[in-house]
Amino acid sequence: MPSFRYFYRSVAPLLCGVLLLSACGNDKDDDDAATAGDGTVTWTHNGTTYTSTMYSAAVVDGVSKLLVTGASADLKNTVSLALEGIDTKGANAYDLRKGSVLDNLPSAALTLSNGTTGTTHNTLYGPSASNGTITVTQYDKAGQKISGTFSFTAGAVPNTSATGTQAVTNGSFSFTKFR
Repeated sequence: MPSFRYFYRSVAPLLCGVLLLSACGNDKDDDDAATAGDGTVTWTHNGTTYTSTMYSAAVVDGVSKLLVTGASADLKNTVSLALEGIDTKGANAYDLRKGSVLDNLPSAALTLSNGTTGTTHNTLYGPSASNGTITVTQYDKAGQKISGTFSFTAGAVPNTSATGTQAVTNGSFSFTKFR
């Protein structure tokens, strides 16, 4: 069981992003105009600011975990936030500490894709003891609302083709419905 848990925590943000993006398939019955989703995720990476409305989601995972994802319009830059303990901590600052995937820590990840391959960087493997913060400014579970800000430096996920670190700044999210 620990092996599965390690695998799950390592790739959960990536899988959430893939599932989110695969749900946005090309349906011939869709209108040509993009429709806004239930929220917005904005972030800056390598000097480029991304705003995701169509490819963003807030997903409840288990009893006290919320996953927030957003992807760039070209689907090559995806940010994922995992808020462990959201039901008990609520609106609060979540420290993105370096640690084991077995620790159930809040984390953030950046997945970069160049078409058929991609790399993932996660704060659990960041360069410092603390690799950023997610600050939840509003959390209303009954009303299905969450908003906040984030910034982080993430390290390469071990045993993958990712190398080095990636920094995300000026991040924000706001949702009016969870999935």
